[in-house]
Amino acid sequence: MLAFGWSLGMAYALFSPGSNVPELPHFYGSDKLIHFGMFCGMAFLWNRVIRQKYTPKEREKSNNFTKYLVLWIFIAIFTEYLQLLVPGRSFDYLDIITNILGGTIGTVIFVYMNKKSSTLV
Repeated sequence: MLAFGWSLGMAYALFSPGSNVPELPHFYGSDKLIHFGMFCGMAFLWNRVIRQKYTPKEREKSNNFTKYLVLWIFIAIFTEYLQLLVPGRSFDYLDIITNILGGTIGTVIFVYMNKKSSTLV
């Protein structure tokens, strides 16, 4: 499952000790771009998995957009706090904001691409 593999890759990237993290390209905000991409991809892929759990009739009754958006926001904040426990890693409020934006945009892209069949709308 692609979403699970993506999540494992994110966990490795986010929770590896700082000494194991490769050098990033040298331009301002490059780490924020990486955080955004990771969370955007995660939200999009897991929304696909979640959508498959619902029948079309359940999708009509349910408006899960807010519920899943809150889930991605929680994960975005939680992962940043967990980095405090990893040697050589640091906490950054801008990373939290970037993570939340990535998860939100990934969810919005999913909803836009799947308007008629989405469990989120």
